[in-house]
This record gives sequence, structure tokens and C-alpha cells, in this order.
Amino acid sequence: MASSEVTSLFGARALKLSTIGRVIELLKPDFADLSPSKIRFLEEQGLVNPHRTESGYRKFSDSDIERLKLVLELQRDKFLPLRVIKSYLDDLDAGKQPSLPTGTRRPSVNRKFSKLELVAESGINETLLAEAQANSLISAGPFEFSDIEIARSLMQLSRFGISARHLRGIKIAADRDLGLINGVVASVKKQRDPSAKSRAAEYASEIESHFAVIRSELIRSVIDKID
Repeated sequence: MASSEVTSLFGARALKLSTIGRVIELLKPDFADLSPSKIRFLEEQGLVNPHRTESGYRKFSDSDIERLKLVLELQRDKFLPLRVIKSYLDDLDAGKQPSLPTGTRRPSVNRKFSKLELVAESGINETLLAEAQANSLISAGPFEFSDIEIARSLMQLSRFGISARHLRGIKIAADRDLGLINGVVASVKKQRDPSAKSRAAEYASEIESHFAVIRSELIRSVIDKID
């Protein structure tokens, strides 16, 4: 999408407002994990600013929805940090014509990162890093891309008073899930079929995605009732 095209997304148009439920209905086909809590988080980060009714309910214009779609695309397709996306949108709001951030694809599993790179990419501090490592949420290093992503989330969670020690249950649950996945794909990997390894990886990815949906929906069923 060219920068001039993106700029036009946020131009003036007839005001048409949608509820947060309608926004999710419109965007869900392209972003399966989208939830009210995700949208509220993006609002907290200053990436979207929906209208508010007198009773406090969020209402989204067409340009708000297009803006959300752009944010989600840049996250999903280019793996851009929210701060980079926000800077890009701020430039658009200021009437500038910035180049669309290029971002990077998720690094290869063989790519390793130093502690300096981990800190630079995530902003995590020494105390939080040590606690995350003590609770087996982040490896001892050299670090992988997943360590950077976890560090970024830990930094965001710290704003709510949630630390690594509060997340021991997540680590235990993840290890349990991995045990189930390994149990399923172990027999597949033993097959002599040349495609066995890739098929096992596909099975593992599919099972994990279903686990993620169940976890998300269990939490979302409660969170959706807050607003």
C-alpha cells in the first residue's frame, strides 16, 4: 500500500459509527485472534481513538476501522513493534507522507541474539530479565526471537503490576501443551517418508493454534463482559 493511498484512508468522510462488536465482526475474517481486549489495548497505546457515547461506550468510524486494520496488518505481516507503527501513524496525522515501514519477517530459528540486542529490541531491564530467567520464561542466552517477544510482553505487563513470577502457571501450562504435541507428532517423525518432518511440523502448528483459540476464548468470555 503506497503512502499516498494510506494517507487517504484517514480523510474526511460521512460519519458512520460502529460498536466494538461490529468492528470485530468486520475484521475477524482477516484477524482471527482479534478481541475487545486487543482493541482496548491498541487504544491505550494511542493507535486508535474511538468516539465515546455519553454512557462511555466506544464507537468506531469507518476511518477508525481502516486504521485498526492497518495497525493489525503491520503487526502481522511485518512484525513491527507498536512504537514504530504509532510513529508512522503520528506522521500521517501530522499531514506528512512517511514511507511505509518495511519491517522484517520473523527471523530464522537459527538466528541468535545477544543480551545487548535483547535489551535494545524489548527495553527489558536487568531486574525483570533476571526474574524472567529465574522463572524459565526467557532462556539463559544466546537468545531467540521468541525471547524478545516474551520480553516485550513482560515489559507491557509490568505496567499492570504483573511480573514474571506471576506467570509460572503459564510456563507450566505451556510445558504441558508441548508434552501433548510431542506425544502426537513423535510417531509421525519416526516415519521414513521424506515429508514426515514437515508434516509433523504442520500437525504441531495446527494443534498449537487450537490450544491458543481455547485459551483465548476462555479468557475472552470473561473479559468481554467487562465493557
